[in-house]
Amino acid sequence: EFKHTEAVLTFQSGFTANTGVIPVVTGEADLIVSDALNHASIIDGMRLSKAPRVVFPHKDTAALRDLLREAREKGRPETGEPYRLILVVTDGVFSMDGDIAPLPDIVAAAEEFGAAVMVDDAHASGVLGRNGRGTIDHFDLHGRVHIQVGTLSKAIGVLGGYVAGSQALRDMLIQRARPFLFSTS
Repeated sequence: EFKHTEAVLTFQSGFTANTGVIPVVTGEADLIVSDALNHASIIDGMRLSKAPRVVFPHKDTAALRDLLREAREKGRPETGEPYRLILVVTDGVFSMDGDIAPLPDIVAAAEEFGAAVMVDDAHASGVLGRNGRGTIDHFDLHGRVHIQVGTLSKAIGVLGGYVAGSQALRDMLIQRARPFLFSTS
């Protein structure tokens, strides 16, 4: 209810949430499009995935649109077939500089090109949005961001992380997210 999503799954940390969710939702037939300054846990999650990835310059939504357009027009480089899924991944608030992602523009670009959006709200949870609901709430983007990841160990002041989204996502993570499946608290 707090995150305005259908379901949530808790992990040992926000780091394990990212390294758990990204390899489960993406694979060889997909493309991950990532902000250049994303957190190390996102980078490690992408490395664990078999999906190809491209990086756009930090907060540069024009470059993001160009990458999404090219991905849709050209498809997979080896076959020209369309990507099964294009996942745009960004921090909500970037950990090193504290700047906020231009989420309205990122979400609009993703919607224009049929991509899904994942936001790591570890540094916004408890800080931005109504009662600390995060950047999705701050920008009133409920229902338009497919996956929300965060931590409970920063502003909330306890241990753990979470992935919020659909019930189907939660069910899939319970069965396939290795950091959850093989190291539950």
